[in-house]
Amino acid sequence: MEEKKNNALEKAENAQVDRQQETQTQSEKVYREREEKQSNERIELARIKAREKQEKARNKATLKRDKQRRKAELREMREKNRQKNKTPGGWLAAVITLGISTLVLASVLTFNFLMPSKEQTTLESTYRKSFYDTIDQVDNIDLNLSKAINTSDKPALQGYLVDLAINSELAENDLSQLPLKDENKFYTTKLINQIGDYAKYLNKKLARGEELTKEDKQNLLQLYNANKNLVEYLQSMNANMGEDFNFTNMSDQTKENIVVDNLKELENLSTEYPELIYDGPFSDGLDSRGLKGLSGSEITSSEAMSIFSKTFGGLGITDIKNDGETSGLIECYNVSAKYEDDMIYAQISKIGGKIIMFEYAGECNNVNYNQEYALEASVEFLESLGILDMMPVWVNLSNNVYTVNLAYSISGIPVYSDLIKVRICADSGKVLGMEAMTYYTNHTIRTLETPSLSQEQAVEKVSKNITIDTARLCIVPIGNSSEKLAYEFSGETDGQTFYVYIDAITGSQLQMFKVIESTEGTLLM
Repeated sequence: MEEKKNNALEKAENAQVDRQQETQTQSEKVYREREEKQSNERIELARIKAREKQEKARNKATLKRDKQRRKAELREMREKNRQKNKTPGGWLAAVITLGISTLVLASVLTFNFLMPSKEQTTLESTYRKSFYDTIDQVDNIDLNLSKAINTSDKPALQGYLVDLAINSELAENDLSQLPLKDENKFYTTKLINQIGDYAKYLNKKLARGEELTKEDKQNLLQLYNANKNLVEYLQSMNANMGEDFNFTNMSDQTKENIVVDNLKELENLSTEYPELIYDGPFSDGLDSRGLKGLSGSEITSSEAMSIFSKTFGGLGITDIKNDGETSGLIECYNVSAKYEDDMIYAQISKIGGKIIMFEYAGECNNVNYNQEYALEASVEFLESLGILDMMPVWVNLSNNVYTVNLAYSISGIPVYSDLIKVRICADSGKVLGMEAMTYYTNHTIRTLETPSLSQEQAVEKVSKNITIDTARLCIVPIGNSSEKLAYEFSGETDGQTFYVYIDAITGSQLQMFKVIESTEGTLLM
């Protein structure tokens, strides 16, 4: 009996051991499977990270190659233009790159550069990039303004002011690419331009050995506060847009539009900031200037529509209508009409009935017409409007559109105060637009001075480091209300191009511009 009991107990113990061994085996199996799974996951994660690192490296290399290619294309284009034209135009180039948007301050409608593409995805991508680039540059303006108002070191301050001028130019360029009506971005454009212009004005004071006044510093602080609001509104727009925001329809005001609404609200805050009166092209004091190029009686809106019809009627336009009025330095009637599959817009001055600007966003997908055609076509178009003695001084091809800048000339001497910009489609050869604000602001009959210095004497005032390529007399604007006769020299040193302006009477250097290649294009500073 006792033996049976012991056998039963032994069997039970053996069964328990077997169960324990089985449990341990199962645990070890589960552990090994878990370890194997985790090991595989770690291996897969390492592979993913390696692929991401490789992709990032490839993207970085691609971006670097694209950047180098764009810079090479810019250099090649600049060299071709220089060799083809052999006409300086540095002062005009600086006006174009650093100050042509003065036109937007007194004229609500300006050119919106054509983005010719049938692929909406490409257009959407372009607008999206311009928007985010605008945010980046406005952030940079905020940073450099904060540094400028909080430094007591003069060389450092001059560096911040130079950076502000560049930030302003790039921001204005990006903003101009957005499909917004100019009345919606009027204040934003004015603020950005004024910051850059005021920075250049203060930098010149420092370069002359002068000190910034209490008023100068207060103006910088006011601009900083104004730009701070712009930063906040742009950040708010960005946060509320959502991933599916359509940048192509940004200007559509028939439905809720957070971009337009924010810009309008921002403009309402502009009354909190006092006007800045100083010696610069974006000074609020410009509105007090008289108009030299306009005369005659005031026309009616009906007469403006008649002038529009006479000018563009041969194109087969339809549905001509009055789109209201524009206030500013030159008060205008806004007129529009249907043309082909798009619209053509124009501003016609109340005084004298002159076409101050017009634009038509036609398609330009190829380059069928060369630069020489664009130069001739721009002159002929202005002559058809009764604007004579204009000479092309600068031309640029971008997005299959030629932008030709013309200056009034006196015996072959360009007057850079009297500028007109004409846009020609390189695909169809049509004139797409014209801007003549500065021309009608400044144009008058002038009597040329006799230079006190010869060209040979003036070139001695230019650094020997610069190899002179071209030289000529010109008239350049000085501040808001005066001009000077100058020699314009263009040349290169160490692969860099400079434009130097020497006063033809006193021999002093009036201005120097340096060509700077950037990812945004060619700038002159």
